Amino acid sequence: MTALARVLHTEALKLKRTIAWKMVFLAPLAVVLLVMFMAVNAPFSMVMRGGPGREWAGLAQVTFLFWAALMMPLYITLQCALVAGVDHAENQWKSLFARPAPRWTWYAAKLIVVMIMLAVSSIVLLCGILTAAVLLPWLQPELAFRLPVPWASLQLQALQIAVLALLALAIQHFVSLWWRSFSVAMGVGIVALVVGYVATVSTNQTPGWPQYFPWSLPMLVLSKHPQDVAGALWISVILGVSVTALGCVVFCRREVS
Repeated sequence: MTALARVLHTEALKLKRTIAWKMVFLAPLAVVLLVMFMAVNAPFSMVMRGGPGREWAGLAQVTFLFWAALMMPLYITLQCALVAGVDHAENQWKSLFARPAPRWTWYAAKLIVVMIMLAVSSIVLLCGILTAAVLLPWLQPELAFRLPVPWASLQLQALQIAVLALLALAIQHFVSLWWRSFSVAMGVGIVALVVGYVATVSTNQTPGWPQYFPWSLPMLVLSKHPQDVAGALWISVILGVSVTALGCVVFCRREVS
């Protein structure tokens, strides 16, 4: 465990040379600003479509929709590519594997770093929702966010979305570490995003197996037809751990030139 802690510290220092830490804040804030812009111009169709007293639910649903369907998949893809790209660009793998730390610690540390960044971004997104609820009534008088704040509901949805993204994150992490090309990692993530969106749309009326595509799982939280979110959470966690374990074994046996 001490070796893993040292590797985590090393990874954190290396990422200071990238935009990864900035994206932790920029990605969720971009979603919040987009939702605020749309809510100011169309409050009744964006935030108040559920009627008076449903402003919190409307704001949260729209924000989580843009986050889960669009920004978060791109965010995970970029962060995984950046974390792996630091060592790919300088071809440091042979040097890293020659160190006394076990090979698995490098794979695990990079995954943990991305998971921490996703968790922090989810917190930033929640803070952004609260900030938007304070600012929007000043910009659009028709909006009124009444107390108390449904904090427990907001936290639960943000947590569920993050956990449901773990399977996609584990897959993207392996792809980013296995292929040196930044373009390959980004290409896989973008294609998966499109497929996930199509799968979500195709099951919007009639739920089916495409809703369990890894990149579609986070959208189950916001589905018009409530699904077995608890079951999907188990799927994401169990398969995410399985993909991580298998990817780590393959990664550790890889020959480095």
